Amino acid sequence: MSLFLIAVTSILLLNLSWYLVSDYWLRSDLAQYPRARNVTRLALVIWMTIIVIPIIGMTIPYFDNPLGRGPWGWLALFYLWMGSIFFWMIGMGILGVPISVYNYFTKKSRSRKHGLQTKEEQNNTLTRRKLLRLALVAAPPLIVSGSTMAAVATRDRLNIYTKDLPVVDLPDDLNNLTITHLSDLHIGMVTGRDRIERIITEANSLKSNIIVVTGDILDQDLQYMPDLLETIGELKAPMGVYLCLGNHDKIQDPYRWIKKVRGAELDLLLNESVIVDTGRTPLKIMGIDFTHRDNNNFTFIQKAEKDNNADNALKILLAHHPHAFDAAAVMGIPITLAGHTHGGQLVLKDLKGNELFNPGNRLFRYVKGIYHSPQGHTLYVHAGSGDWFPLRMGVPCEIIQLRLVPAQSKT
Repeated sequence: MSLFLIAVTSILLLNLSWYLVSDYWLRSDLAQYPRARNVTRLALVIWMTIIVIPIIGMTIPYFDNPLGRGPWGWLALFYLWMGSIFFWMIGMGILGVPISVYNYFTKKSRSRKHGLQTKEEQNNTLTRRKLLRLALVAAPPLIVSGSTMAAVATRDRLNIYTKDLPVVDLPDDLNNLTITHLSDLHIGMVTGRDRIERIITEANSLKSNIIVVTGDILDQDLQYMPDLLETIGELKAPMGVYLCLGNHDKIQDPYRWIKKVRGAELDLLLNESVIVDTGRTPLKIMGIDFTHRDNNNFTFIQKAEKDNNADNALKILLAHHPHAFDAAAVMGIPITLAGHTHGGQLVLKDLKGNELFNPGNRLFRYVKGIYHSPQGHTLYVHAGSGDWFPLRMGVPCEIIQLRLVPAQSKT
């Protein structure tokens, strides 16, 4: 059985398990409220229908997935549900099943000891344990529905701004040179053609000297390659548009992805470099393949270094994973531009905007914004221009124009 069928079967079984457990609890815990029980069970069936139709569609060859044509809110609801159902099933298993067992034995014990209630009277009591089980049934759809509304409301939010990027020993003639940085477009079902076209238009309107896209340009499905090629091909900058490879670009068929991108004459830098003539001090822009391994970063950067040479060129590294900065700093590269982290994706903040929790801090050494090595080398980590997951919280999509400025010398 293929990995895809195993995944789809597992998703179906997970959803079916949630439905059967939920339906059982509704029938038993709301037995004395038949009207409420029937309404909630109907809502459960409707919810499962909404969720299961696209899952079944995935298993039928050449089936036109309704998520691709339906409203974006349905797509968001489906993705959010798939992202949360596993954890809710764990919660139901940890809390709900022991509560049922405890409730069963304690009821029998009380009945034998005191004879205070008949079985019918016990069934008609809406205990705190029953309310907790009902809450476990209701919480996932309610939370996911609320998250879907939040995702729809914030879908078009896009921060566009200019930021000074300090560069150690910046040549005077490159002072105020501008780079529009895009990353993590994830062109596909979640980040559709309409959003990408807006991003491209806004990026071009900044009129930077250079535009770079640091990976995860495609979400994963190669059927969206025409959208990628047509929209990325519209990016324009006088000193060029340069791309590097991200992990999502490699999911389905990396060789075909690379072939199509290069066939469209887009400047993909894959462990290689290009010399950009600025009129005075040249730029050496390097791009590397995606990797999780620090040793690979050294190897890839070395290949890119050897690819071209120009005396006194200012070196700029494009790397999807921000951890490449450590290798770049050791090798004396002044500027590294990266993405991958989405800024943490789901960030909790207080009313003043201070971060309370950012999952990116648990996963990455560099999460969002500007970082400096002890030697003064600079990294910018992009929060992402698009999405693979339909909900962002506390860290909206961005287009950033980086303006090179001299780093302040330490005294």
